[in-house]
Amino acid sequence: MATACATVPEHSDRIPASVYVDEFAAQGGYSYEEAQQFIEFCVELDDQDDRGVAGRPAETAAAVDANKWRLVYDSREAVAKDYFAYAGNAFDTRMSGSSSAGPDDGVVFWRRMFSRIKSEAAARHIGLSAPGDIQGNASLNGFGPWQNAWLLYKGVGGNEGRYAVAIRGTVFETEPSAVENGLFQPVEGHEFLSRAVSFARAGKATVHSGFAHATFTLLLDQRYGILPVLEREVPPGSTLYVVGHSQGAAMATLVHAFLFNGMRDAEVSGSDPLGLRNRRYRLKSYAFAQPKPGNYAFSADFASYTQRPDTAIVINNDLDPVPQLPLTLQSTADLEGDFQGKFILARVVYGVSACGKWLRSGIGRVLEWRTVRSARGYGHFYHYGQLLPWQHLRSGSSWGFTPAGRVIIVYGTQQVDQGKDVFFQHHATTYRTVVAQQLGARE
Repeated sequence: MATACATVPEHSDRIPASVYVDEFAAQGGYSYEEAQQFIEFCVELDDQDDRGVAGRPAETAAAVDANKWRLVYDSREAVAKDYFAYAGNAFDTRMSGSSSAGPDDGVVFWRRMFSRIKSEAAARHIGLSAPGDIQGNASLNGFGPWQNAWLLYKGVGGNEGRYAVAIRGTVFETEPSAVENGLFQPVEGHEFLSRAVSFARAGKATVHSGFAHATFTLLLDQRYGILPVLEREVPPGSTLYVVGHSQGAAMATLVHAFLFNGMRDAEVSGSDPLGLRNRRYRLKSYAFAQPKPGNYAFSADFASYTQRPDTAIVINNDLDPVPQLPLTLQSTADLEGDFQGKFILARVVYGVSACGKWLRSGIGRVLEWRTVRSARGYGHFYHYGQLLPWQHLRSGSSWGFTPAGRVIIVYGTQQVDQGKDVFFQHHATTYRTVVAQQLGARE
């Protein structure tokens, strides 16, 4: 009787017709030529440590075609150079970027990052005598609380006018990078941490907290973030690919979502806090071995502007366990938006779900509080004065994680001798092989 009297929520957060779907979309559809090159960007990032293992350098070397792509920015190189400048008391404390307010009075916002590099090197008995010692070591060259890294490539020759952002996946030897995957409590995708940052428009859309926080830093770090580099290096109207493998694949999806929503909002609203108006990048993403970045509502929101132009390609191996993570934990609360009207079944679903929804939200809030605290002190953010961060936590209650984008399945083979490597089917080099075998150009 009590549940029958429950108030059924109005379904006002249905996704409206998207604005700028085609204007912000690159040429759609799966392309083997694109996938073939983009998996090499992922090999460059994700197999960096393996290139030092005896017998594996050739297998793990990236084969980026220099006639098609030129590297124009490497966050690993920037971090390495800055560490030695900081160690030599020559670190530039002025914050780069168009929104810089000038000197920061000697405060080095990245001090915690530099301290981590020093202590990590000491613990691993790694001598630091030149920037290459850091740039060449994946456990030292990341930035932000979860030690992420990324590359920007510029197309040359027939790819003139195209750019590609490549995002690194998990570095298992580095605790912060591995911890990012485990912080899978849901957080609201709309206006994440700030009114200026949204991964979705639907009110019920939630995203994986660890991926969302890491993406926030990856995008907005004042020295090493994607946004300030795009402003310097990528002309408005360019085709921009966002690619990644593993953890980097989930983050690539969130970067794609952020850029679309940020550019759309800048064009249709009176405010432009992040300087995205008139950028009009034409977006497309390739995600290899994508863990689930958000819930069903996020996936639906993402599809509203990527499905028709077919600009979000996800390639997953059926024997790879990572695309099945995080495990989906659904409840009747995830069905609330599916029963519209005020008939008795809708009231029962809403009433029964209320208690579990409150409990799940409470657990998420506690975990989110710890996540936010652990992220402090690693840097300073681009356009910080316009971010207007929320002063309270905005955790979500939906743990119904699902893939986002058009999923293409490749099939691993159990006959391959993978020894004791339990993640053999997950490696970027394995994806390179199976994509070529199964999704390559036909003769």
